[in-house]
Amino acid sequence: MRKSSSTVNISVQHRLDLPALRQTKGISLRQIADTTKISLRFLQAIEQGEFDKLPGGIYSISYIRQYARAIDCEESQLLAYYKSSMGARS
Repeated sequence: MRKSSSTVNISVQHRLDLPALRQTKGISLRQIADTTKISLRFLQAIEQGEFDKLPGGIYSISYIRQYARAIDCEESQLLAYYKSSMGARS
């Protein structure tokens, strides 16, 4: 039986504390990097909400999806946060 993923409400005004969420699950960034083959600097950028540091396009979306799965977070909500954050910077 698969555990349900964490549901979190996030918005551009309220930054999600992704490092805390990840740490409560006992997962290190190194573990995520080893599993996903995403570099630590991109994982750190996701956690800090610094999406402009990601490579862009489909790569950014893929990285965010993989990160969300790795910390058992709802992909759609993290992607919505990414899209609203990037829209606010335009």
